[in-house]
Amino acid sequence: MLASIMVNPTVTPLPPTIESTIESTITDLSIEEKDKVEMPSVPLIEQVMDHNIRVSDVPDVDPEATNVPESSLDRNRVIRDVAYFIRAHKFHDYDHRYFKSAEEATSKLYEEFPKPGLRSLHWEVHKHCEASFVECLKYLERIIKLTVFRRENDTVTIMRKRKWNLMNNTEQIMTVQRDCQTAQREDNLIVVPFQGPIERFQWRTTVSYYMCWYTMLGVPDLATFGEPCDNHANCLDEYDVHNKDPRADDTKPYACALYSFCPDHCCPMKHIRYMKDCYQSQSNPCYAENQPAHRKCTLNRDENRDFQALRTNQINVSCECHQRGYEWSSRFGLCVDVNECVQGTHNCTQNAESCLNLPGYYVCVCRLGYIYNSEIGQCVHSPDIDRVLKSGYVEKPKVAKTRNMLDKIARIIARSTGSNYVHNYRINFSLILIILILNCKSVI
Repeated sequence: MLASIMVNPTVTPLPPTIESTIESTITDLSIEEKDKVEMPSVPLIEQVMDHNIRVSDVPDVDPEATNVPESSLDRNRVIRDVAYFIRAHKFHDYDHRYFKSAEEATSKLYEEFPKPGLRSLHWEVHKHCEASFVECLKYLERIIKLTVFRRENDTVTIMRKRKWNLMNNTEQIMTVQRDCQTAQREDNLIVVPFQGPIERFQWRTTVSYYMCWYTMLGVPDLATFGEPCDNHANCLDEYDVHNKDPRADDTKPYACALYSFCPDHCCPMKHIRYMKDCYQSQSNPCYAENQPAHRKCTLNRDENRDFQALRTNQINVSCECHQRGYEWSSRFGLCVDVNECVQGTHNCTQNAESCLNLPGYYVCVCRLGYIYNSEIGQCVHSPDIDRVLKSGYVEKPKVAKTRNMLDKIARIIARSTGSNYVHNYRINFSLILIILILNCKSVI
């Protein structure tokens, strides 16, 4: 007798977790064997992606999503470990979806997030980092502990912890450096605990999205790291223990978090010694529109809290605009006129005046049916204009009658005093008259 199997068609099985697949990865090779091993076959991208993932704007806090007590979590240490892991991605990795090497890549990850963005977020990162910041850290800690190349084994970390220097501890440093570089090669070869370089790229990019977003949101734990972050997570490289990049100054709130997790749209350069190196670079968005002394580019975290915008590199920066009434537009890459009328920053009275935006400023004009009273400095209702307007609705006006009515309105306004009133500026009366006539035509 055949047994029937009931299947729930609404349940879509999730891809295997990273931790459940690690046992099948090559782990007991000797150093000599690892150098000879070919790159393991990479699974199809669909195997590690869930196309039905949706991203909300603000995550729901779920502190009990794992069994790890929050009190036992060393947030600062985990943040530094994650930052190191993502700096290795930011400064040395490339888009594995389209290129075979970093040299072939058309853009660097420290310049911008991958273009085009990920079609789908890594489902595990999304699941945990969408829940809450703490839940995100718990998950990232578990995964990073499974990797081969970690912050705790980096030459720079060990030198700083043991207070070594090249003059007195050359032999010890060289030994640690060899171990660090070996771990780095092994990590790039077998990419444990991920299923291949594609999944690792997707995983680290998704982590970058979330950690950069949490930085923009101003999560207090990310304000300072408590240790220098001025390194590229590259063992002991040509920059020595500290690369002295001013953007990686941990004394400035959120500087290390921005340096580790976010691309730098103001200064899309791998390394600088002084901020002036950034300001005088042609890659600086403020370079073309300003003189050398006025090319400072700034990023306001409060203006970059939209997760979807971050993913698509729609990051707002600000440049100096020296013309009054203009502001920087990241969308157009130049200074544009501030529309005070749309933004509601004008002080025109709501009922009696209309705001008219002009290049660099705005004016307040009396609405139809109002005239300016110079004695009180306000637009006041005019019974004469009101009477003329009402007379136009007795019957359907003909062309001649319409012209006569407009002439009457013009004569009444011309007799009023101070009819060229505007806010902070004086303009020709003809401009206001044209506006009033256009308004009249729209009413008629």
